[in-house]
Amino acid sequence: MALNTAAPSTMARDYTPPPSPSPSPRTAPARGHYVWAVIAVMVAPLLAKLHLILGFRLADPRLLHSGLGVDVVMPRGMATLDPNVAITSQALGHRAALDLLAGHIPWWNPYEGVGGPLAGEMQSAALFPLNLLLALPDGQLYMHLSLQLVAGLFTVLLMRRLGTSALAAGVAGLLFEFNGTFAWLANAVVNPIPFLPMVVLGVEEVRHRVMAGLRGGWAWIVAGLALSLYAGFPEVAYLDGLLVGAWTLARLPLHTKAELTAYAARVGLGVVGGLALAAPILIAFLGYLPYAFVGGHEGNGFRDAHVDAQHFVNLTIPYLFGRLADLPGGEGGWFWGSVGGYMPIGLTALAIAGCFGRSLRGLRWTLAAWTVAALAAIYGVPVIGRLITSIPAVGNAAFFRYLPPSAEFSVAILAGLACQDMIQSGAQAIERRPARALLAGVLLASATAAAGLLVAARYYAEMPHPSHWFRNALCVAALTVLLLLLLSVARLPGRRRALAAGAVVAVEAVLMFVVPTTSNPPKGILIEDGVRFLQAHLGLQRFFSMGPVAPNYGAYYGIAGINHDDLPLPRSWVDYVAAHLDANVHHIAFDGKQRDSADGPSVEENLRANLAEYEKIGVRYVVTASAGNPFRWVPREFRVDRPGGLPIPLSDGGTAIIGWNRPDLPQPIDGVGVLIGTYGGKSDGVLRASICADDVCADQVLDLAQATDNQFLPIKLDHPLPPPKDRLTVTLRKTGAYPVALWSFPSSSDSRMTLAADGYTGPPHEVKINIDLATDDHGPSRVYGDRAMTIFELPNPAPYFSAEGCRLQAEARDRLVADCAAASILKRQELFLPGWTADVVGRPRQEVQPDGPIFQRISLPAGRSEVRFNYRPPYMPVGYALFLLGIGVLLWSLPTAGRPSPPR
Repeated sequence: MALNTAAPSTMARDYTPPPSPSPSPRTAPARGHYVWAVIAVMVAPLLAKLHLILGFRLADPRLLHSGLGVDVVMPRGMATLDPNVAITSQALGHRAALDLLAGHIPWWNPYEGVGGPLAGEMQSAALFPLNLLLALPDGQLYMHLSLQLVAGLFTVLLMRRLGTSALAAGVAGLLFEFNGTFAWLANAVVNPIPFLPMVVLGVEEVRHRVMAGLRGGWAWIVAGLALSLYAGFPEVAYLDGLLVGAWTLARLPLHTKAELTAYAARVGLGVVGGLALAAPILIAFLGYLPYAFVGGHEGNGFRDAHVDAQHFVNLTIPYLFGRLADLPGGEGGWFWGSVGGYMPIGLTALAIAGCFGRSLRGLRWTLAAWTVAALAAIYGVPVIGRLITSIPAVGNAAFFRYLPPSAEFSVAILAGLACQDMIQSGAQAIERRPARALLAGVLLASATAAAGLLVAARYYAEMPHPSHWFRNALCVAALTVLLLLLLSVARLPGRRRALAAGAVVAVEAVLMFVVPTTSNPPKGILIEDGVRFLQAHLGLQRFFSMGPVAPNYGAYYGIAGINHDDLPLPRSWVDYVAAHLDANVHHIAFDGKQRDSADGPSVEENLRANLAEYEKIGVRYVVTASAGNPFRWVPREFRVDRPGGLPIPLSDGGTAIIGWNRPDLPQPIDGVGVLIGTYGGKSDGVLRASICADDVCADQVLDLAQATDNQFLPIKLDHPLPPPKDRLTVTLRKTGAYPVALWSFPSSSDSRMTLAADGYTGPPHEVKINIDLATDDHGPSRVYGDRAMTIFELPNPAPYFSAEGCRLQAEARDRLVADCAAASILKRQELFLPGWTADVVGRPRQEVQPDGPIFQRISLPAGRSEVRFNYRPPYMPVGYALFLLGIGVLLWSLPTAGRPSPPR
């Protein structure tokens, strides 16, 4: 006999009837309330980011991270903690979006390094549907808003499926869409977050349908799991999946064996369908890993890493010591580079209150246990942390940064259930249990924050005058606690208590979320003329950047740069860079700036020493900051960046004399650069410069209105000066109303540099200079310059295609026409990886072969050949077949939504 006609509802079996039950959410008034809950979670993120949408604060990360922003007004603090919001998420994601819109599957990125996988790299989120928004101006802002909206909406739908009121669902939705990870991070880490409630909704839908005798229900599991994998950060998707597994076990229907079997089978079917639907991205990623450099994820990974307990206070009082990146103590940099979110004190209190409800007890305690275990692992509690990291693959990920989203989801659900408990008190003036639960939550959350303050006091006691952030953060936390405390003892109907408590905690969450957005710059411009020069002249060759067009932004603009700042990376390319281009490179960030060893060779030194190697891989242009010149000679005193910079003002009529004793210059001097500051472009008048090599001098007059702030002021000489034997002297005389600053640094005991400046009486300092050496006409030449960049052309870059005895006509990076007198070998300067094939018209497709450590080659027949190269990750036909299977599993769940299961 079919059981569906008499099947009790989920709430009837698992939710203990309250003393005065509220209306079922399935009634018409309740549906109306849910409309308002949905409206709330849809509108709130738009209002919270309205200043970004309207342009009062600029959300484009290129202003700060591309090297193309000028006149950028920088508020204090940071808008987000991880620069990957720009160099991977925006730069690579934009390229993937453009490829998809052009009708190409973005398997390959020819614009980073010497080429590499794009979709398989993952952080680009190349096949993630919302990634298409990155093709729009400010698309990343709208993508992040979309992620928030999805997170809030599906949390509301999940709470509705759990049988809570619209108010409780709305509170949970608001708290999750304004979670600490969304507030502090904006790179691909946040992309999978919204799909955690989507997958859990699928689990609950399966449970409901099994217990109601209905078919289907696994559609949201399939969609949510697949989207979380396409979202581009598998570590977060995996850790969220562990919570989904715990939730699934907590919600096992144990009434009959048939229900248990059906529940497990359908959830399993959803998981299989989700993995099948995500097969293309999984095959691309997993197939790339054997050839990839993965940095700290190798070996023991991050098993022994954690966030120091001294920063535990920032979990509940996030801005106690200031904005993002404002933190006293020597470990502040590690903290901000490791932390992944927060849980404000009000949210913590309400979540603790949610642990004491009488309904859904197994689920509540599962969520509480997950949160405690996650926090224990994050902050390095010995036994629990070791147990968590012993779970396969957890220790290989930066779990301390990627666990917070699942913990934030757990506390958001618990907070919503706490509101539901209060509502269940009905219209009575007071109901003791929910009030006691809220009181317990307030006291325990306060004790947690107090413990954090005590631990932090050991390290921050040296702060004699706490900043206004310290004071205001404590006041906000105290006010939140006070309001919740009053609500716990006030004689209020349950619904009013829930509404007030939810409002207090939601407002707190929104305020905490908005704080970092105020650190977006209010003003700044992008100068892209240099990019257009490269687009017009680079052709199939490459450029090397030492700042402007930062790593991966070549992909954004469709110009091939050899720089990278990414993970994973092709291992062969990483090894090649260290062996042939720059032995002092930071493997993850070949950005033309960072050094693996501060005492090792500079970027400029290795570039000059290995210039032929750069040309050998097709580098045609070297891009530097405005007025920069990597082929200049820099005194050894300034070959490493030095702290303690002091601006020495030079006012109207002032004179400064910079000396360099015993200079070691091998060639005549063509010019000198002096590091200056113009106070944001306010310096005016002229600077009269006299350059003397021993007794031979040359003079120049420089217009300060044309100078760039915090850059080298180039002093170009009309004729070269001979290399001095004893002393080089630079004399600067200022005229004009507004001063100019000379950037100086404390002198070392063995320094050869001297400085005498009018009005300066402090300890010995020296001004940073560099020297342009006269070269012949066959060396690198300056071909472009503006306020954002200077471009130098190398004389002998290798061609992208080459074949002995052939005339080659390249149509694009993947297409050419060859006319060969005899059979030959075509060499192509693109990274070799398995998956490359070549089609020569009229001949069978051939697999591309490696040419040397990194490049490619194929065989060419005699005569005319039309050649087309293609990259597709190995085994991708299997991925396409599994993708179709996943669609079938998804659709199988949909048509049967309202049909009963067959008789059991």
